[in-house]
Amino acid sequence: MAFRDSRIFKWWERYEHHLGVGALAVGFCFDLIVADRPDSVGNNLLLLGYLLMAGILIIILNRREMRRKEAAHSAEPLLLLLLLQFCFGGLASNLLVLYGKSGTFAVNALFLALLVALIFGNEFLRNRYAQLRFNIGVYYILLLTYCVIAVPVFLTHTINTWVFILSGLISLGLMAGFLAVLFMVVFRGKDVAKLFSVSSLVLSIFLIFNLLYFLNIIPPVPLSLKDIGIYHSLLKRSDGNYTAIYEMSTWWQVWRNTSSTYTLGAGQSAFCFSSVFAPTNLEVPIYHQWERYDAEAGEWKLEARVAFPISGGRAGGYRGYSVKSALQPGDWRCNVETERGSLIGRIGFEVVEATSAPALSQKAL
Repeated sequence: MAFRDSRIFKWWERYEHHLGVGALAVGFCFDLIVADRPDSVGNNLLLLGYLLMAGILIIILNRREMRRKEAAHSAEPLLLLLLLQFCFGGLASNLLVLYGKSGTFAVNALFLALLVALIFGNEFLRNRYAQLRFNIGVYYILLLTYCVIAVPVFLTHTINTWVFILSGLISLGLMAGFLAVLFMVVFRGKDVAKLFSVSSLVLSIFLIFNLLYFLNIIPPVPLSLKDIGIYHSLLKRSDGNYTAIYEMSTWWQVWRNTSSTYTLGAGQSAFCFSSVFAPTNLEVPIYHQWERYDAEAGEWKLEARVAFPISGGRAGGYRGYSVKSALQPGDWRCNVETERGSLIGRIGFEVVEATSAPALSQKAL
């Protein structure tokens, strides 16, 4: 009995897209649990394993697809298709965790859009992973986003524009090597038009990713914000910790450490305290940028920008603070940024004049 007439094949055809989405979801959920800090050796070995396995599977699947054209009754590579989706799901979720920790909504939206594209590709593209352009596009996006994290962590130990460009060039070099192997093994070096097509796709993804970076949509990974708050006073103790005086947030603002309202007394200043995680051996300056909302102009106005260096390795993040005096009533925010203005995180608050003494709390930071 031909394989296409078998029960297994008919069952696969009936539930094919459901199984694909399931494999993607399993890989995604698995790495949501196991994803670790970007300088973790175990986590990087896992990501490299996914990339290596996905690359090998793409070559094998496309090689088998070439043979399937010659043998009408060739068996569907069912397990290989599911394994590739599992690898893509695991890579996407792990990188989503690492990028999402930078605290920018745009990045979460970017990677969630990638996941939705994977699912929709799985749902509507017939023989989706046999389609070379779809495979290569997803694979390069995941490879590029990994290189942007790995290069500053393991090679340069700092982040800036040139490091980002270097990360992209390394990803292009790795992808060029992969495409060379793919086309020698699968197409025997004959289908130049297809090679040009997928190479153009890779270059387009590279250029779009660079555009997103220079628009400050891509966050300054591997930095991530661990803690931020606005305090009435900070006193450094002999043990290296801080005693902080602050107004507590309301019970439903579980995402805030301090109140969204800052009650201003005569001559009082506000302290912005932040803790930024950086991988071991990575040193880079960060900035606290204080901004006030100008209601008449309808825009945020820069009031102060304070720099201080951070040194990586501490699990709880490198702690620092800045002080803003001469506060005026109204809406304020303190952005935590890199030197080029890439946003790591921010906190917003409203300054109000004191009509009575606010209820203050104390804690150690």
